[in-house]
Amino acid sequence: MNLVVIKKSRPGSQKKPLVVVVGAKVARRAVDRNLLKRRVRDIMRPAVKDKKNDYTVIARPGAPALTFAELKELLIKELNIKQ
Repeated sequence: MNLVVIKKSRPGSQKKPLVVVVGAKVARRAVDRNLLKRRVRDIMRPAVKDKKNDYTVIARPGAPALTFAELKELLIKELNIKQ
């Protein structure tokens, strides 16, 4: 099961180039949801700077348990981001 789902869309189709969705069922505490969102935004920053696509990242249950390094490896593998 995927812990993170990434959807690409053409540039300008969203109000923001990166949208991160972490529901209350994924992480009960707001602190945990916000931490995961900050981590995803930091990792996705190089991809967003390219301005080739807009991204929506949806976290699934189990994603908050990942360390920063594990999350980074997962997202880089999904998108082939150069870090």
